[in-house]
Amino acid sequence: MAKVADALGLSSDDLKTALKSGKSLNDVAEEQGVSHDDLITAIKQGGSDAATEITDEMAEEIASTVGKPTPPPGAAPGGPKGENSCLRDSSKLSRLSELLNMDSSSVTSQATSASSLVSMLQSKGVDLTQLRSVLNSGDLLDVAA
Repeated sequence: MAKVADALGLSSDDLKTALKSGKSLNDVAEEQGVSHDDLITAIKQGGSDAATEITDEMAEEIASTVGKPTPPPGAAPGGPKGENSCLRDSSKLSRLSELLNMDSSSVTSQATSASSLVSMLQSKGVDLTQLRSVLNSGDLLDVAA
């Protein structure tokens, strides 16, 4: 949502307020004088960290949704955009640290994205199936605003 808000010339809070009042992103873009193409581009860029790439069709659906759009497939609701949500859970972070044979602060500073965490695990020779006992669905990436 931050990239969309920036493209619309609004703060994230102002955009959320507009959406809660029953407007769609298309409505807000029109009010702000932002072209539909620019809105769609911002939606696609804003979701570029999701596990599933946002297609034009998905972006069109998000733009026309009245109220706050739902996260794209592969995104978990809540939490700061782009952070590895599993790293905010101390017990999961501890278990990941054990798998990596690293201290927790090193894991959080080096795992800046889901892909970097997976790369770290692979480089340490960790079988990725071991993650099943540590993570829940959606834990690696959170893109909701």
